[in-house]
Amino acid sequence: MNGLSAAWPEVPRRSAYALVAVVAMVAAFAFQGTRGLYASSETRYAECAREMLASGNWLEPTLAGEPHWTKPPLTYWAIAGGMVLLGRNEWAVRLYGAVAFALTVVGVTLLGRAMWNDRAGLVAGLVYATSPFAAGAANVATTDIVLALWEVLAVLAYWRAWRATEPSHGRVWAALMWAALALGFLTKGPPALLPLLAIVPFHLWRRRRAAGQPRLLSLPGLVLFGVVGLGWYAYAVWRHPGLAEYLLEDEFVERLATNRFGRNAEWYKPFLLYLPPLAVGLGAWMVFWPRALRRTWRGVRAAGLRAWLAARPAAVFLMLWLLVPLAVLFVVPSRLPLYVLPLMVVPALATARVLARQYAVPALGRYVWAVAAVSAALIVGGKAVIAYLPNRHDSRPLAKAMLAQETPGARFAVFRRTEEYGLDFYLDGRVARIAESVSEGAPFDYDADAWVRRVHADGGRHEWVVAFKGNAGPLTDALDEAGVAYRTCEAWQRYGLLVTEPEAAASSSEGRRARKDDVL
Repeated sequence: MNGLSAAWPEVPRRSAYALVAVVAMVAAFAFQGTRGLYASSETRYAECAREMLASGNWLEPTLAGEPHWTKPPLTYWAIAGGMVLLGRNEWAVRLYGAVAFALTVVGVTLLGRAMWNDRAGLVAGLVYATSPFAAGAANVATTDIVLALWEVLAVLAYWRAWRATEPSHGRVWAALMWAALALGFLTKGPPALLPLLAIVPFHLWRRRRAAGQPRLLSLPGLVLFGVVGLGWYAYAVWRHPGLAEYLLEDEFVERLATNRFGRNAEWYKPFLLYLPPLAVGLGAWMVFWPRALRRTWRGVRAAGLRAWLAARPAAVFLMLWLLVPLAVLFVVPSRLPLYVLPLMVVPALATARVLARQYAVPALGRYVWAVAAVSAALIVGGKAVIAYLPNRHDSRPLAKAMLAQETPGARFAVFRRTEEYGLDFYLDGRVARIAESVSEGAPFDYDADAWVRRVHADGGRHEWVVAFKGNAGPLTDALDEAGVAYRTCEAWQRYGLLVTEPEAAASSSEGRRARKDDVL
């Protein structure tokens, strides 16, 4: 557009969009698979996807071999697709996050264009692509980065429907809105519908002021939502009687109304978890906010709030999109910082609108590209630091230590732990779980006595067992009582690594106790 070249004559239109695409790809893919998988969220998603590939069952997620219904399967499908392309590694696990982030940048760009103009869309994409919070979230295996994509596309489809000049086009875009919401529902369930809390009141407000608005509850759209969004749930409930009650009570009601999952239910936690990302998540782009806020305030005072809002429907929508879902997140007692990731689009769009409208001068264009370059460099540098900085949640070092000592036919296990999903992933599912007693049941494969009997009967195989330093006593006691020799290895961070050697007999109980006390 001419407005774009008038604002930034030194960057042609096509080159500008190409630069935004390059910046988004660099922020998305730099060091994306360099660091190991962090427990427990990343390892849980990765292991679910690995088990899908191993079993060939793409419709019934499992974790450590047990049914796992806490999330719909779309994110697992995306991770498994990465592993089909790249193999079983960290790059494959996080490939979908990088792709989803890059596509979200495209969606934000198109949304800015639909709301205002070409220039605003360009700047919106650039702002979001270089926002530290959004780019950092793309480096974590989670559902939220994919959910943000579907929500942006749903809002984009609604806005295109609202601005459509032909009724038939409006109906098509309204149906596509429901399709995007359906994919969000297949990603994370009910949270995907939060944009409707902004879309519905805004739509009703505008229908009172303008005729010819498209219907939201279109039959094709609802059919798409039913098939795409609810089809998997219907299949799973049909295959597993009682699952509907679990999904409704445990995964919906209890997450909405209780602190059963222990996720920051204290009244003050939303102020610490949600407001900082929204306030500073755009990073260096905040340097433009003070002047923009002053100009906006002067405009509101001059025209009056009601007249100012009536002339700016996009501003009304952005406020609804931010404030109403945020109020819901404040009330719900289950809280994590990434829950506000889909809402980061709002400050990105608002910042882009201010820059594109109030600062249409060549000098500022250079400032915008300079801020984008600095932000992108900081994002890449931050991802590099995180990639190589040791972290106690990283599951890869322990798995590497075990594999480095592997002998032919060796077997691996964890004692009194059910959540070592990173070891399952890195060791390709070759990890047994040992309980202290038989009463603990699933998902444990053995109790300590049964496992020791198996080790004694299978003499000649090495067994590597991961145990916490403070809880290995019952297992080593069972080994001592059975006369099975073992030695302890240096712990990796908070773990103790116990190696049993069935082919050798312990020289004495005193010697065994001495070795046990060395590390564990």
